[in-house]
This record gives sequence, structure tokens and C-alpha cells, in this order.
Amino acid sequence: MTGASFARWRGSPNHYQGRQGLSVNHITLHIMVGRLAGTDSCFMRSNFRAASHYGVGGNGDIYQWVDESNGSWADANWTSDCSGVTIEHEGGMDGIPVTDAEVEASAKLCADIAKRYGWKTLWHDASGNRQGNIVLHREVPGTDHYGCPDRCVNPLPVDRIIKRANEILEGDTMPTANEIAEAVWNFNQNGVKCRDRLQGIDQAANSINSKVGEKVWSFAINGTQARDRLQGVDAIQLPRLTAQVTALTEAVKTLAESKGADPDQIAAAVEGAVKAKLDKLHITVTADSDEK
Repeated sequence: MTGASFARWRGSPNHYQGRQGLSVNHITLHIMVGRLAGTDSCFMRSNFRAASHYGVGGNGDIYQWVDESNGSWADANWTSDCSGVTIEHEGGMDGIPVTDAEVEASAKLCADIAKRYGWKTLWHDASGNRQGNIVLHREVPGTDHYGCPDRCVNPLPVDRIIKRANEILEGDTMPTANEIAEAVWNFNQNGVKCRDRLQGIDQAANSINSKVGEKVWSFAINGTQARDRLQGVDAIQLPRLTAQVTALTEAVKTLAESKGADPDQIAAAVEGAVKAKLDKLHITVTADSDEK
């Protein structure tokens, strides 16, 4: 099934089979003139002869009635139905306002649809010529719903939903935790990448071990065996890497706050990804069996 992973599937019988050769190029916004439960009751009846792809409730619930691979019966225009994704919203009458939770859920859904169809930005053509990828039901040729969704009692705040959806889309351009971890792993420190610096310790230890016998390996320098001195390099380099990771984590937290994300959650994800990289590195020193 094609659609938003976070929507509750309902499965209405009221839709086209496929999209009649058309591809998706817009979202049509509707308002229910009622509540989600009542709309669901209607859309689930085959004799109702109508259903949208999605519906958003006042508490933020999202229902999906029609698979996105099919055109919905919602816009009263087969071309618009088969080239769009249709979304109904609770509200549109006295006593049923459009809530903040509903706006947030609708914006999340619109951003999800945009992301899946490769749209970088959502926009509504206020001229009514339907050039944008957001269309209002009242703008669709042939409709008699002249107030849908924003010219009615308790109307849909279209501009607010679009603005919030674009904020979500912009936030998705932030690098992932793994991408940041990879950047730390490849960080160039005085001409040497961090990963090469750490791996170089391993190579140096084994190279020395292959060239010197146990007598040299255990040779005391100011009371410390040579092997312990070499292995102590690890104790020097790792704190430096830890300091770099800490500094980058703080930078990520600042970036996350500027994008409206949870900085602690982002920082924790980055720290975990970096640690996972470090855990994969094992410094091993093997003893040469031939003493010289």
C-alpha cells in the first residue's frame, strides 16, 4: 500500500482503480463540515460514492481511506482526483474549530507526501490558477463547494499549514546522526584523518612488534616497558577525539534548536553514532614468537 506510514488505514471502497494514466502533482485540501468520526462513517459506505485519501481529526488522528496508487473520489473532477492526494480536515461548522493538533498533523502529512513525491517546497497559487502543488477544493473546476476549505465557519488555516509543512521539510535537510558521525570519523586533524590517526596506532604497534623481540618490547624506559609506553598513545589520542566529539555535539545541538528540533535527542543520536564507530576499532598487539 502507498501512503503515510503513520496514518491509520481504513480502506474505503470509493475510489478509482489506479490513476487513469496520470501522475501525482498536487495535494487538494478539503474541510469536512463535521468531525472525523462522522466523515469516516460516510466514506466507509459504498453507496456514499465519495472518499478522500486522508482525513485529519481535531485530536491529530490521521485516517487513510484510499491507497495513494489510486485516485480518490473527492474533488468532483476526475483529472484532479487522479493527479492529486486529497486531505479532509475536521471543522467547517459551528462548534468544531480547527485545532492546533490538527494543523500540526496536517502539516506533517503534507510534508510526508511532498517528500515522497520529491517536492522541495509546498506552495499555493493564490491567483486560483492551480499552478502550485497545493490546491484548495473550491478552486477545482466543476466543484460546488465554494467555501471549502477556507471560506466557511471555522475554516482551515491554509497558509499556516503550508508554512509549518515547509518548516518540517526544511528540518529534514539536517544531516543525520550517522552522517555527522562519518564527518567526525573523517575529520582532518593536522593533515591526518581521525580514523587514520587511530588506525595508525594499531599499525605502529604491530609493526614495531614484528621487528623487535620480546627483549626490546619489554625494555624499560624510565621504569616503563616499551609496550606500555606505545599502548599509552591510545590514552592520549582517545581523549582528544572525545573532546572533538563533544564540541561537534554542542554545535549540532545549536543547529537543532535553530531548526525547531529536540537538541538533546539529536545530540544523543550523534554521540551514539560516533561511539559506534569507535567501538569498531580494536587495537591489537601480537607477540613475535622468534626472539632476537
